[in-house]
Amino acid sequence: MRSPAVPALVVIVLFAIACNGDSITNSYPFPEGRVLWTHPPLALSGAESFIAMGEPNVLPKDHGGFRLSNPYSFPASTPVFAVRDGVILKVRHGIRAVPEIPDAPQELWGREYNDWALQLKVSETITVNYAHVTELHQDILDQIGDIPTDEHDRNVFVVVEGGDTLGFVDPHAAMDFSATDRELQLSFLNPSRYPEGHIYSADILDYYQEPLLGQLLDITVRQLPPRGGKVDYDVAGRISGNWFREGTTSFVQWSRQLAIVYDHLEGDRIFISDGSPMRDVPGSEGPGRPDIWWVKGNAPRPETIGAADGIVEYELIFPGSADTAPALGVMLVEMFEVGKIRVEVFEGLTADQVSGFTAAAKVYER
Repeated sequence: MRSPAVPALVVIVLFAIACNGDSITNSYPFPEGRVLWTHPPLALSGAESFIAMGEPNVLPKDHGGFRLSNPYSFPASTPVFAVRDGVILKVRHGIRAVPEIPDAPQELWGREYNDWALQLKVSETITVNYAHVTELHQDILDQIGDIPTDEHDRNVFVVVEGGDTLGFVDPHAAMDFSATDRELQLSFLNPSRYPEGHIYSADILDYYQEPLLGQLLDITVRQLPPRGGKVDYDVAGRISGNWFREGTTSFVQWSRQLAIVYDHLEGDRIFISDGSPMRDVPGSEGPGRPDIWWVKGNAPRPETIGAADGIVEYELIFPGSADTAPALGVMLVEMFEVGKIRVEVFEGLTADQVSGFTAAAKVYER
């Protein structure tokens, strides 16, 4: 790792200020506003593809990631880079194990490895987030000391330069990567529902220029703009976007969420994600999985459907299926007043077997 970008005298001043109770970051010379990034998040030779943010689970995820060319390999050898000068402000440490799945070598099933997450601030308004980093660079470990493997964020202060090696990946199948930019204005109709990382989710490709931009686009799976993905599909007075059951009080009440959005990879396929099978409080096995579907025929478009359209019927197929595939069920949705919808899913039934809502219908709001 190269020498820190901040001279020693400034570091001493920073620590003195911190002792006086003020934020240590106030004295680091962060640039203002939008800044371009000088390096990729990891060595692109070790990345098979870049997956856009917005995968619905239940609501579109605020991060994408890089599928690795050589996952489940030990030791971790693909370098992870600081995308530009900045300060690591948070770290999180956990332990994972190679899953017992066909893609993973059977002789490695159950083998444990470190699982680090880092938050790097690169401007007054932009932070970038790395997750599933297997090993941290020794220079960083020396500065942060012992971090328990309890999956809790710890505040740190590590100055880095763009291109510095932060760590290494490989045993995990992918490295998650995201950015938040507090100057963005996304289309969430009720931002108070979401954590900051969601309401300021940024397309990472917007912060690169050639030749790095072209190299990243070459491995980007999503072909429709925005190539880096999208998380905000709310449209006022229309059924498109994120929905919460009446009475929802927390973002992690997964079972009370519903998304009527678009597929994060195909970009133009209507995607419905229903969290009702999930548990609100994750247990040792996690919170479960949402029911997910594409819409047969890919119509009507949710951004065109409002209160005047009455009850709309969607035939549901498994994501990735051809429109000729048999329907898995039917979903009825109605915006019965602006900002509220009634929804009911009839799994295993066909359109001619569904005549209207029953007492099992659920009401959602923004």
